[in-house]
Amino acid sequence: MKSAPLIQKSWRKGVKKFAIIYPNKQFGGVYNLAIHIIYNLVNNQPNWICEQRFIEDATNLDQFDLIGFTWQYELDLKNIIKILAQNKIKGKIFAGGPCVNTNFNPIKKYVDFLVLGECEEILPQILENYDDLDNLSKIPGVYVPSLTKKIIFAKNTLDSYPFYQPIPVEIDKKFVFGKCFILEVERGCPFKCNFCPLPCNFELKYRPLEKLKEIINLGLKINQRNKIVIYAPSFTHPQKKEILQYLIDKKVNFTVPSIKAEYMDKETLELIYKGGQKSLTIAPECGETLRPTLNKHVKDEKYLAFAKAADKFSKLKLYFMLGLPEQNKKDMNEILSLIKNIKKVFRGNIYASFNPFIPKKGTKFEDQPFRKKEILSQIEYLKKHLDIQYKFSGVATAEKIYKMNSI
Repeated sequence: MKSAPLIQKSWRKGVKKFAIIYPNKQFGGVYNLAIHIIYNLVNNQPNWICEQRFIEDATNLDQFDLIGFTWQYELDLKNIIKILAQNKIKGKIFAGGPCVNTNFNPIKKYVDFLVLGECEEILPQILENYDDLDNLSKIPGVYVPSLTKKIIFAKNTLDSYPFYQPIPVEIDKKFVFGKCFILEVERGCPFKCNFCPLPCNFELKYRPLEKLKEIINLGLKINQRNKIVIYAPSFTHPQKKEILQYLIDKKVNFTVPSIKAEYMDKETLELIYKGGQKSLTIAPECGETLRPTLNKHVKDEKYLAFAKAADKFSKLKLYFMLGLPEQNKKDMNEILSLIKNIKKVFRGNIYASFNPFIPKKGTKFEDQPFRKKEILSQIEYLKKHLDIQYKFSGVATAEKIYKMNSI
């Protein structure tokens, strides 16, 4: 299933070809901002053409001078390796993305170079020197195995925006956000949770309200869309209400995928509801007593106040982690108590997702072990006491990711 190209460029002598690959299914990849950033930046260069590819159509890659992978999820490495094995690669290969920023050791032997941090400002230099590894190694933010002496993460000012965001002409229900325009209102996160590498890799930056209005107007027009997905790790933008009200005034439906309960009030929730969203997602992570050890200083009363204020929504999703340092039966009971109390004040359906804690490099918890035995025990205990819809993520899969991160 090919995406409808929004930037029309034809090959001519002297023009180089670039493939940006999301190494997984297209129905998820089209909502990845990185591939749209690369697509726009490269196609704005007069001597380059960029195509987006996904695991379904990552073929005939021998025609490309430069091939880039955005490595978003650890286990997608196997897909990257498979794609490379199935193609006769002639051009240079690189990778970037969250997994590269966190730990590039597992992937570095499969690529010519890596991009660390934000790519927008250094990409023109990369395109100019793509086939000269020695010159590439001198660009701050580019890591060339055996040549780079000092690891530096590239930074960006958010001056540019990926206005062109291709989506297939015909899509099905697997494309969960439908035909939308992705609106990145902020980058980075103000919270420094001990398990999360995000604050280590990106400085917190907010796009100005007036600039966001310009992006909204042009993005909707170019892509012929009438729905927006707001991209923000925490959605703490100081003018979030004004952003939401602007979209409502334009009669544009929007979705805010994940929010911080302690940063939401009744008025903001009303705006989100008016935008057409019917479910909310928050992440208590664990019980109240253990939360400060994660550097997450939010009391249960905040989550209960949030749930009570969200009375118009039909579904509330709660995310928790299992196998955290110091986590024990007391914390399991606190989690169950929180869910029970939320049920008393929230009239809609409640859904809980439990995910094994995986230590990440670059975080305060990077040296913690993977507590497989404790996780399995916690799962069994919770299953006996939960009376809502729930899901436990695979422990075996989490263990694979942990072992990869240990490389």
